[in-house]
Amino acid sequence: MISVQPRKVAIYTRVSTDDQDTTLQTTELLEYARKRGWEPVMYEDHGISGAKFDRPALTRMMADVASGSVDLVLTWKLDRMGRSTQHLAVDRMGRSTQHLAGIINVLLEANVGLVVPTQGIDTSAGSINPASKLQLNVLAAVAEFERDLIRERTKAGMRAAKSKGVLLGRRTIVTEQQLAHAKMLVAAGNDVTTRHIAKAVGVSRGTAWRLKRKIEDGLI
Repeated sequence: MISVQPRKVAIYTRVSTDDQDTTLQTTELLEYARKRGWEPVMYEDHGISGAKFDRPALTRMMADVASGSVDLVLTWKLDRMGRSTQHLAVDRMGRSTQHLAGIINVLLEANVGLVVPTQGIDTSAGSINPASKLQLNVLAAVAEFERDLIRERTKAGMRAAKSKGVLLGRRTIVTEQQLAHAKMLVAAGNDVTTRHIAKAVGVSRGTAWRLKRKIEDGLI
C-alpha cells in the first residue's frame, strides 16, 4: 500500500499593532487546514504594519515557497500578505500592489497554490491546473493594473499641484548645469543608477535620487 504524505500548507498571519493578536486568524485557518488534511507550517508577523516591506515571517515563507518546502499558502485575506490598500496612495510607484503581484508570480513559478477562504480564492490544485493557473494570473494582472493606475493618478496629482505653485517633497538644490546633466543621463536610459548620477553630476546620492524621481515624473 502506497502511503501518501499530507500536503504542507504555509499558514501566514499578520497583525499590525502590539495590542492585537492572530488568534482568530490562526484558529480558523488551522481548522480549515485540518478539514482538508493538510499539514500546517505557521508563519506569523506580529506588530508589523501593512505599510512595511520587511516582514521576517513572510520573507521566510517565500523562501520556503521558492525552495519547494511547502505545497500551498493559506492566509486570511490578501492584504495580510500584500501591503495594505490604505497605504497605496502614499507610495509614488504603487509598490504595494507590485509587492502582491511579485508574491503571486513566485507562487506561479513554484507551482504552489494559494488559498484565501474569506475571499473565495482557492488555487490548491496548483499552477499546473488550468483553472488555478488562470485565477493566479488574473490576480497578478489585477495587482499590476492597480499599480499602474496608482502611479498615473499620483503623477497627475503632482503635476496639478505643481501647476498651482505647490511645492512637493524636499527641495532639491542644484545648479542649472547639474540639472541639465542629470536630465541628459536619465534620458539616455532607464538603467542609469542614482550612484552614477551622483558621481557624474557631483551631488549626494540622496539628491541624485530626488533628481531622478522628479525628472522621471516630469516635475522638473
